[in-house]
This record gives sequence, structure tokens and C-alpha cells, in this order.
Amino acid sequence: MAEKIGLLATARKKSNSPEKVIDFYKSPLFIKSVQYAKTHYKRFYFYNAKDGLLLPDQIMSPYDVSIKRFTIHEKRIWGKKVIQDFLSYETPEDKIIYLHGGQVYRKFLEPELKQQGFIYEIPLKGLGIGEQLKWYEHHIDS
Repeated sequence: MAEKIGLLATARKKSNSPEKVIDFYKSPLFIKSVQYAKTHYKRFYFYNAKDGLLLPDQIMSPYDVSIKRFTIHEKRIWGKKVIQDFLSYETPEDKIIYLHGGQVYRKFLEPELKQQGFIYEIPLKGLGIGEQLKWYEHHIDS
């Protein structure tokens, strides 16, 4: 049976002081995604615009970088770097990657996952933020 691996977005709302990634981001959607990942995935990782791939216990400091300010070329380089870094921890064999996060990120991560031979799913595709919160609440409780 394939291992389930989470690849989750971070959030705009952040701590004002250095903390572990799983505690640094403060949005309700991020908190729900972490709760879900802890019970549904063998391992999980995060990504942000500033650093690319992040580990849950990695220490983050306050920053202000948005992928929306990147050029298309910078976004492509960013996506390639995230998945290259991801390959340091995971290989495509016997794994399904569950990609959480908005289209602005996924658009540049999906082609790289595909190119590296990963099988992936997007569990919250097409859902607005309110619908995503409800989805997490339903799936965390069940």
C-alpha cells in the first residue's frame, strides 16, 4: 500500500517571533491542515514563497514575501526548487502526495511533481476557504 505524504501550504498570518513551522503560522486554515496532516499522513512537509520546502520542526522568523509578487519565471524556478528539495526526503516509489494549497502555488508544483514521477492528489481542489475549513472539520472528526 502506498504511503500518504502531505505537502501543505503555509499562511499569510504569522507569529511575530521565531517558532517551529507548525506553530509559526496562525491562520485557522493552516491550523486545521496541520491537525488533518498529523492523523492522515505518514509524513508531511510545508512550502512557502520565501524558503520553498519547509520541515514541520524548522524554525521560522517573521518575513514578508509573497509568491504573487514573483514573475512567471521566478514562480517556475520556485516550483522546481521546492520539488528538488522534496526529493531529498521522498522518492516517487510507493507514495501518493496530497497537495494542499491554492492554485497560485499548485500551478508551479504540479508540473514538477509530474515530471519527477510522483502520483499526487489535490483533496481540496475547487473549494473556497470556508468550504476548505468545513472539509477539514468534517475529515478531522471522522
